[in-house]
Amino acid sequence: MKRLIYIIVLLFSFGCANNASKSMEMDTVESFEKVEEQSELSEHDAYTLIISQKLQEYLDKKTLAKTNPDFTVDTNKNELLSIEEGAQLKHINFITPFETVSDSVKKVVTQVVLEHQTDTIITLIKTSIITIDNEVFKTHKIEFEKTEGVQN
Repeated sequence: MKRLIYIIVLLFSFGCANNASKSMEMDTVESFEKVEEQSELSEHDAYTLIISQKLQEYLDKKTLAKTNPDFTVDTNKNELLSIEEGAQLKHINFITPFETVSDSVKKVVTQVVLEHQTDTIITLIKTSIITIDNEVFKTHKIEFEKTEGVQN
C-alpha cells in the first residue's frame, strides 16, 4: 500500500512540474514577440519619441526650478519656451524634413504643442556609434535651439 501511495505522489509531482515548464515557455514566447514589436519603429517615430521625452524632461526641470528654489537646475542658459508652471507636452510635429548638417548631425524644425500654447524650436540630433565589449551601440543626443535669430 505504501508503494502505491509513493508512486501516486511521485507521478503527481512530475505531472505538476511538467505543466509549470510549459506555462513558462508560453511566457517566454510572448516576451520575444513584444520585443520584436518595439523594434519595428520607423526612424521618424523613434525620433518623435526621443524628442518628446527630452522636451518633457526640460519642462519638468523648469517647473521644479520654479517651485523649489533650493533645487538648482541650469535651465536659463537655454531658454527655449516661456512656459507656465506645470505645463505638459501634448505632442510634437516636424515642420520641415530632416536636414543632414553633417554625417552625424541632423536638423529639423519642430512644432511643440503644450496644453495652452504652441511654439517652434530647432531640434539637433547628434548620432554617434560606440563599441563596448565588441558590441556596437548607436547613441543619440538631442539639443534644442530657438528659431529666432537662427539662419537656416
